[in-house]
Amino acid sequence: MNRIVPRSMKKPRLMAVSVLVLAAVALAGCAGMPFDITQIPFVQQFLPPTPTFTPTPVPTPTPTPEPTPTPRPGETPLPPTPTPIPTPQVTIPEGFTILRDTERGYSLAVPRGWSQLDLRSQQFQNMANTFGMGGQIAQLNQFLDSPEGQAVGIVAVTDLTAVMFGGLPTVLNVSVIDAPGATPDSLLDFLQANLEANQSMLGDVDIQELNTAVVNNLPAVRGSVVADLSQYGMNARVFAKVVALIANDKVYILTLATQESNRGAKEPVFDAIIGTFRPE
Repeated sequence: MNRIVPRSMKKPRLMAVSVLVLAAVALAGCAGMPFDITQIPFVQQFLPPTPTFTPTPVPTPTPTPEPTPTPRPGETPLPPTPTPIPTPQVTIPEGFTILRDTERGYSLAVPRGWSQLDLRSQQFQNMANTFGMGGQIAQLNQFLDSPEGQAVGIVAVTDLTAVMFGGLPTVLNVSVIDAPGATPDSLLDFLQANLEANQSMLGDVDIQELNTAVVNNLPAVRGSVVADLSQYGMNARVFAKVVALIANDKVYILTLATQESNRGAKEPVFDAIIGTFRPE
């Protein structure tokens, strides 16, 4: 038997999902357009343009040349050893479903109960029309076709039933930006500056951790933050984990967000999902 959800309950659900995706996308550093977050389902972009990632220049020391060994007669000189490129190492837990973004070049896996939202699909467009929000689809499509919108990759949600009881769902967002020459230290500075720049859009943001790390055998930055959503009329605080991995001259930013009261239960799940993330 199909359960009919009253229209009055659909709007709060959309609002809750919208706000949490907004927080996740903001923490990921994506740009957007000045939409009213009550008007477009699931994704609203209030943020200033995403800054182009520019690595902090570091003076390159001039190495002292070493004498080139002279090969003996009959010997072939050995070529220089190239710097090895790290190979991603991931673990897919049993029961997880693999999601792939071939456009941006990565994959990850999520547990049972997660639903992927394809913001560019006809199904999503039809759903927006059903909720009476079709008038904003053209603007949303314009954003998604822009350079900033192209950075937005997989969006997935779970815990939608929590909205019926005044809570927030749990959201996953991946964004990918070009970043040739990126290093963990320069990426750390970039994310710190981006969080501070977007602080007014997220409310009171508490950066609890933001450090360089090695994630899935790749150079990365890993952090956790808590954001207050009271400015959106919601008595809720969001806990988010943000991981930015460097590979293929790009930065892959993975953001997972949930209501702060669910942190104890969700953080191990977040860690498991992060452990499945592979740039391809």
